Amino acid sequence: MSDPGDVGRTVRSALLARAVVDLDRARDLALEAGRTDLAERLDDRRAGLVGRTIPVAVVGEFKQGKSSLVNALLRTDVCPVDADIVTAVPTIVRYGRRPSVVAHLAGPDGAEPTRAKVPFERLREYVTRTDPDEKLRAVEVQLNRRILASGLSFIDTPGVGGLDSAHGNLTLGTLPLADAALFVTDARQELTAPEVDFLTRTIERCPSTVVVVTKVDLQVEWRRIVDLNRGHLAKAGLDLPIVAVSSFLRLLAARRSSTGLNEESGFPRLLEVLHGQILTGSDTAAARTAAQETGFVLAQLREQVAAEQAVVVSPDSAPELTERYAEKARRVQSLSAGGWQTMLVDGIQDLSTDVEHDLRERLRAMVRRGTAMIEAGDPRDTWHEFQGWAAREATAAAVDNLFALVTRTEQLARDVAERFDLEYDGLDVDLPAPAVTLAEVTGPQTRFEKRSTTQFLSAFTAARVAIVVPVMFGAFGSLLGLTVAAPIGLVVGLTVGRKLLRHERDRQIESRRQVARQELQRYVDEVAFLVGKDSRDAVRRTQRFLRDEFAARAALAERSSSAALAAVRSGSSLPDRDRARRAAELDARGREIDTLVKRVSA
Repeated sequence: MSDPGDVGRTVRSALLARAVVDLDRARDLALEAGRTDLAERLDDRRAGLVGRTIPVAVVGEFKQGKSSLVNALLRTDVCPVDADIVTAVPTIVRYGRRPSVVAHLAGPDGAEPTRAKVPFERLREYVTRTDPDEKLRAVEVQLNRRILASGLSFIDTPGVGGLDSAHGNLTLGTLPLADAALFVTDARQELTAPEVDFLTRTIERCPSTVVVVTKVDLQVEWRRIVDLNRGHLAKAGLDLPIVAVSSFLRLLAARRSSTGLNEESGFPRLLEVLHGQILTGSDTAAARTAAQETGFVLAQLREQVAAEQAVVVSPDSAPELTERYAEKARRVQSLSAGGWQTMLVDGIQDLSTDVEHDLRERLRAMVRRGTAMIEAGDPRDTWHEFQGWAAREATAAAVDNLFALVTRTEQLARDVAERFDLEYDGLDVDLPAPAVTLAEVTGPQTRFEKRSTTQFLSAFTAARVAIVVPVMFGAFGSLLGLTVAAPIGLVVGLTVGRKLLRHERDRQIESRRQVARQELQRYVDEVAFLVGKDSRDAVRRTQRFLRDEFAARAALAERSSSAALAAVRSGSSLPDRDRARRAAELDARGREIDTLVKRVSA
């Protein structure tokens, strides 16, 4: 069990290998037909297919063994693990021939993120850094490990510190960008209700999820815990694989080159799930997308061959075919002129409005709930808990709004593609990072007077009233010669003092409530301003991406129609002595294209 050497990047499965072969053959056919534009598109698809990675997010609460799990999977200490430190920013571990570390920093004022190289020996410092001024979004580590060369990459997320916390919601915000998730919980106790709820929300954003039970070497009854966890998942209607592992035994096995210890660690089973479920599923989807791209190119080439073939075989049909393909070229040209662009612009405007409304509605609901909480008690007594609640709710609003943005954008792109018979592969846009944005917002902050000080001032006021009133009654009674005035004054003074005390206490509580409401509104306004700006920036980036993507697709379709029309004209002007030879060439090329189409469609 020695450490792997330089394994290099290769096509990792028969599915992808076949897809690459098909892309290469389609590329050759495109070049033979003089379609360099189609060949370049296939080159881009091939490069993305060979170099693609499958990001796997490792999520869970603090101190559940997430970083140790990543280290054990890689059989090396890359993610810092210690009793007194925690992962502060997402750590992305991917393949690289040489070890390297890159820090991803948020750009100023909505600009594109920046990258900065970091010495490998400072990795621990950056991963555990909590300085909000630097706007550190993530740390990327490249290592030469076989599991990474297979295409997997791992995202060690910060511990969520309570799955219903602000950190928990931020973790959910990263999941739409991952192809799979490993939910980590240790064997000390069974899954809790918040964990099951978190898993349910995780699957909504990342359907390919695996539950990993860690630290089984420390718990004698870990099998019972695993069985209980299966029951909890079944009760919640979650059909998820559960794998029990020991990171300690895995690393020990690597040091001792012990196959037995490695089997006992449970990691072979986890690797089976990673390769059999996650990698295979992702490869199948990638191969399917590549097949669609290949099929699109072959359809363009087949149309060109069929057009020329028809006029070569039947020269008398040249006028009819010329008119037919000229009309098609005009239709495609009108498509490129702006039909899809109008639909895209209108859709983007609607999307922007809906996403902004979604965020405002979520934050308005937060204000309503927060106001009710403030009105229900004394903010001085509940302020600390209220601050935590506000952070959680604001984070949830930002993350859910981001999810709505991604979902609506995908739907818009599919609608435009379907309406105008264009191809759409997927969204590749830099999305907002709620963690960085919310770090710029100062949470609800105010200081209320301590109870002892307030009580003293209120009691002092009441006591002063209780003394002054009897004295006044006594003085008034002495003037009238009434000896009963003093006792009456004492009773009246105590009554008035007590009433004033209650009034003063209520006034102070209402004053604190007013301060709390104002602070809540300030916080929500800041969140709405910053998160709203991020959303608008993301919508603009999305519009540019989709515009360029669909423009390229429309240009290809226009070029194909023009090529078909040119082929008809070329075939119609061919001398009779060359028609038989050209017909045989076109027939052979058509059969080759048809054969490849059948192979791609199989």
